[in-house]
Amino acid sequence: MCNACNRCCHHKAIRVGPYESLRLSRRLGITTTEFLSRFTEAGGTVLQTRDEDRGCVFLGARGCTVHPDRPLACRLYPLARWTSPEGDESFGHLEPHPQTAGIYGTSGTVDDFLRSQGLPEYFAMADRYGELYDRMVAVMERLDPDEGLERRAERRAEIDELEAGTLATAWFDVDATVATYCRDRSLPFPTGIEALVDLHLKAVDAWLDTLEPPRRA
Repeated sequence: MCNACNRCCHHKAIRVGPYESLRLSRRLGITTTEFLSRFTEAGGTVLQTRDEDRGCVFLGARGCTVHPDRPLACRLYPLARWTSPEGDESFGHLEPHPQTAGIYGTSGTVDDFLRSQGLPEYFAMADRYGELYDRMVAVMERLDPDEGLERRAERRAEIDELEAGTLATAWFDVDATVATYCRDRSLPFPTGIEALVDLHLKAVDAWLDTLEPPRRA
């Protein structure tokens, strides 16, 4: 049980994906464009930390200021989750801060904890975006067969070094991507998060369709 001691919210690289950025932007009443510009680094994939103490940008005097829409990594802590290429799922326990005020019980199950933290929805969204990411990587590798694993690691390092507020790819920006998709097709811009995610995935899929080499008859 968290007692809001705030000690776990320092010196962490909290990864966020499009779904988490969308949730957080709506919590703050801003667009994903503004959220990514103001609150992220590493190409839009990591929440910024404060210069003075390396605390999370959303950490306030009384704890997390965006707690209802906190990212997956924060919801899952102190657990870690791994999925195999075959889709098998496993969990482990992360070492807590040595002075944590959190209470670690032994009576519940992992499933109880996951449901209490609202994680099934986050896992489902991570899986949906994971499938899209896998397709994106496959398309890029077909376009550039010499990319290789070594170059992929170099690209990851280049993204990590981008200045705060700089996007590695415009496709991270859900609002901007969906707005363009809707404008080009004369569709109304959706208001709900689930509808936005659906159109965001469709928009990126449509873009990947344009990059796929034509199929031979």
